[in-house]
Amino acid sequence: MTFMTINVCQHEENWMKRSVGVPRGFLSYGVLKILNQKAMSGSEIMGEIKKLTGWKPSPGSVYLLLARLHEEGFVEEIMSDETCLKRFRLSKSGQVLLAEYDDKKEVFQKKMHCMKRFEHMLHRELDEDLFQQSTKLLESLERINSLIKKGGAEKVKEKVRLILTRASAEIEELTESYGNTVKGR
Repeated sequence: MTFMTINVCQHEENWMKRSVGVPRGFLSYGVLKILNQKAMSGSEIMGEIKKLTGWKPSPGSVYLLLARLHEEGFVEEIMSDETCLKRFRLSKSGQVLLAEYDDKKEVFQKKMHCMKRFEHMLHRELDEDLFQQSTKLLESLERINSLIKKGGAEKVKEKVRLILTRASAEIEELTESYGNTVKGR
């Protein structure tokens, strides 16, 4: 029995209670991106993150972050007349900080790819070749998306959308076909 096996066994009941956190800086970046679009309250931010990612940060992490960003001058507090709800918006210095984060976007993307690779290594949910190809596809999408965002690329955007629609339809068709074959065995 290895140390890791012993450690997991000793902490088995607490292990499932813990959740894997988001890598350092991701929540800050996400909150800044969201507040750059419109002013929101802490609960609205949590809802938006849940909608976008499927993960809902804890109120403690969001409100603590908002307090820190407010204290450091990156967000401004505004009161909503209709609900007496405290909302936050990005300040000028917050926009500068967001631009700095955006300049380091490649670092975040590399961290995400590293996390996905780590998950794959732990769970082996995908065949190695399928994992490599799916990673290559996502990296290609990230590169073309950054070009599309610069504007004037509606034809390219539509072509990418058609390619993805066709590919996902073919994979779904294979899934159904294979699923029916497996059921028939």
